Amino acid sequence: MKFRQTVRAAGIVTAGLLGVAAAAAPASAATVNWKKLDPNIGMVCEQAISHATYPGVHFQGCVVVNANYDAQIVMVVINQGSKAVNIGGWTSSQFGSNVTCADSVLNSNIEVACFGPTVHIPANGVTYNSSVHLTVNGSTKIAPAPSVTHN
Repeated sequence: MKFRQTVRAAGIVTAGLLGVAAAAAPASAATVNWKKLDPNIGMVCEQAISHATYPGVHFQGCVVVNANYDAQIVMVVINQGSKAVNIGGWTSSQFGSNVTCADSVLNSNIEVACFGPTVHIPANGVTYNSSVHLTVNGSTKIAPAPSVTHN
């Protein structure tokens, strides 16, 4: 399994509870296509979970934060099932890294990622929670993404 290992880091990224849950995709979010994942981008991820309706599809919420406290939410998905599935979804964050992930076909044994926009995290000590929402063949499941704090 190529999935990202769960990493917990103090300081800029702290493990958070699912603090952002939306019933629908954010209205102001742009739509982006799924991309192959660069293994060197330094993501911190929550534990991968199986999609309830399609257990061969696993996904997780991740965050990338640079030294300037610019951050983005990333949803990583892998299809380890025996057939292709239709996927879509969105990211949701309290700091504005929100995006709609385009509807697409995900073939077996393929891993893809949907990247939210990069947004600056203000130095206000606030912890910003995030989540990712994956839709597989019309059924949506939510997973947490790491929270971000800039003190």
